[in-house]
Amino acid sequence: MNMKRNISIGFRRVTAVAAGIVVCVSIVVCASIFIPTRVSAQNPGLGSGKTTPSIPIKLEDISSRTATEYIVETGEVIRNILLTGELKAERAVVINAPRTNNNSSSSITFLADEGSYVKAGQRIVEYDDSNLVNNRVDQERNVQDAITDIANQKASLESQRCDLMNSLSQAEANVKTAELDARVDRSLRSENEYERFQLSLLRAQLNLEKAKENMANFEANYDAKMAVVEITRSQREIQLQKTDNDIRVLKVNSPIDGIFLYGDNWQSNRKVQVGDSIFSGMEVASIPDLDSMQVVGYVYDTEYRLLGRGMRCEVSFDALPDYKVDARIVSLTSVASRRGFATEKKLFQAIVRLDKIDSEILKPGMTARITVPLVLAEAAVSVPREYVGVDTQGRNYVVKIVDAKKNEKEFVNIGAVGDNLIEITSGLSAGEKLLPVRYITEVTKK
Repeated sequence: MNMKRNISIGFRRVTAVAAGIVVCVSIVVCASIFIPTRVSAQNPGLGSGKTTPSIPIKLEDISSRTATEYIVETGEVIRNILLTGELKAERAVVINAPRTNNNSSSSITFLADEGSYVKAGQRIVEYDDSNLVNNRVDQERNVQDAITDIANQKASLESQRCDLMNSLSQAEANVKTAELDARVDRSLRSENEYERFQLSLLRAQLNLEKAKENMANFEANYDAKMAVVEITRSQREIQLQKTDNDIRVLKVNSPIDGIFLYGDNWQSNRKVQVGDSIFSGMEVASIPDLDSMQVVGYVYDTEYRLLGRGMRCEVSFDALPDYKVDARIVSLTSVASRRGFATEKKLFQAIVRLDKIDSEILKPGMTARITVPLVLAEAAVSVPREYVGVDTQGRNYVVKIVDAKKNEKEFVNIGAVGDNLIEITSGLSAGEKLLPVRYITEVTKK
């Protein structure tokens, strides 16, 4: 019996507490205030001078709120366009594959480390010269053979000269002997003998003329015959010199001081590396002029139309999170091109020149981010995005602070929409105070 009495008493106490809670809630609900909504006369679709039904907003003591008040100001409405790009040098010494006389392509056997700082005269690239070295041995032997041929030709011609000179001397002696016999008085000899000696003299004189002619022809042709073998030697020496030059150009030294960067191997869709067979004239590497570095940005066609030459921007680098530098766009390409090897997407290029180049920390090839601010509206009444809301009918509104105990919803017209601010074309003036729409929504739901 005592237990039943205790349970009954406890139940009556719980019922009394619940009734007290209901009474408190009723009092709070009755204390709720319905705030009339003011409508902007300039908001199209609402009608000038007309009002809409009051929209209840639960009030609290503003001094106790944690929401941030915003004082409406005039300023610029900005939208930022973000481009990605790469830091490159406008000027650079390009190392191309050499043009050799024997081969149309060359195989790379040595490359200096990419990104390393090289000095003028330092070896940076070497190509395979084994075939040229083998050819040079044969060509050097051919030159020696040509020199030997010259010596043999000269000895042969000197021997011929001696023979001709002997023949000439003999012919002169024969003429003198024949003259002695021919001078004998005709009366002292028989007619046949006299005529025979005269004929012998004539024959000796003809042989002398022939010997002189042979000697003259020999002397006239001497240089030509020597020139033939000399030309052969010169041709072989020239060929040997070309091979030496080819071997020399296959060993490339740096022409200037700078950072050594590999070129692109378009055949393999990667950077050039040791073992690649490079055709003559292809870019193997480059040494950029660090004082001429600029950013090459890539732009999609949807944003390309918004950019223009001379526009100011800000450049940051992935490798330097805390480093930013002002810059400007100096040129835009009019034809799209591929950005890389493995993509078919085509982009436009925007060349961005930095206001200041710090070559100690900025290195070619760094990934860059270019922020281009577009001013959508100037000296415009604007508010942050979180202070503008949209109702169920698609109307834009803000929540204005009237006084310490009162705020109200105000319908507004918006203009340009930036990344942070929204232009208010009507329904709001500079100096008015607002509350965030999100905060008011949360208060209303409580």
